[in-house]
Amino acid sequence: MKNETYENRGLASFSLYNIAFTVSSMDKSIKWYGDIFGFKLISRTTFSVPAGSVEAAIIERGGLRLELLEVPNAERIDTLFAEVPLHLNVIGNKAIVLQVDDIAIATRELEEIGVTLVWREQYLVGDKMLCTMIQDVDGNKINIFQTDTLIGTEDSN
Repeated sequence: MKNETYENRGLASFSLYNIAFTVSSMDKSIKWYGDIFGFKLISRTTFSVPAGSVEAAIIERGGLRLELLEVPNAERIDTLFAEVPLHLNVIGNKAIVLQVDDIAIATRELEEIGVTLVWREQYLVGDKMLCTMIQDVDGNKINIFQTDTLIGTEDSN
């Protein structure tokens, strides 16, 4: 009998399940991600931790799931939310990164709905990686790249 534990069923079978982060207001965050990107609420639950009850919600769009957590007495660490590029100086998560076919159109759409822009249509690596960065309701950074500008980035060492 063949043991399949290590053949495509263990670590070789991994895939991204969701991205999780703490928010200051569950309702505001669900609304923001729904209004801006069209995320839909999949589940919402509460569970206990020593500090009290944590509210958790899974929102989804296009196969991408975000897990939003509202934790009692959550603490904002300001250095994690430093202005760009100083936000890179702190160990930890930096941004949710998405991609679109046309960054100019996406940027106009974001501006029309009043999203906070960190920068608009900027190249990060010479003439590659064209992107617009925005912030969500809590100041979490979301970087949106134009898909075809990523081609050839491995040549830019």
